[in-house]
Amino acid sequence: MSSDLEVSVVFSFLKGNPAPQSCRCPSGWTQNGKRCFIFVKISTDWASAELTCIRYGGNLASFHSRSEYIFLRTLVYRATGSHPRTWVGASDAAKDGVWLWTDGSRFSYVSWGKGEPNNTGGRESCMEINRTGGDYINDEKCSTRMYFICARDL
Repeated sequence: MSSDLEVSVVFSFLKGNPAPQSCRCPSGWTQNGKRCFIFVKISTDWASAELTCIRYGGNLASFHSRSEYIFLRTLVYRATGSHPRTWVGASDAAKDGVWLWTDGSRFSYVSWGKGEPNNTGGRESCMEINRTGGDYINDEKCSTRMYFICARDL
């Protein structure tokens, strides 16, 4: 039997109205703004990471400001005590040099590491953060295995 709140939430969703303010991130996820994030400590390739995030109801994380980028780095650090290489949701696989976020949001901010993106060997089409363990955004081969961050809307 459904509660009145569950029915209200479903009806609001179907009508396109925002859900009640009581909605929060699922257990294990961290809220930042109107999105929820989770660091996944499973080493995998970029495409598998994106598919996992889709199964979680989101996409690989995007960031649109320096503060959002720092939030992602901090999320990783809190989970690991370091800054391991980590997949996020940008790729230029469709057209070299045209970077897109998998969540469909506008690609409006990125602070690439010096000399990046460089598409070494013509095969680096996916974005990682924490290259060399530092404050460094890099293009990398999508087949490289690393941890990842998923994001979903509240």
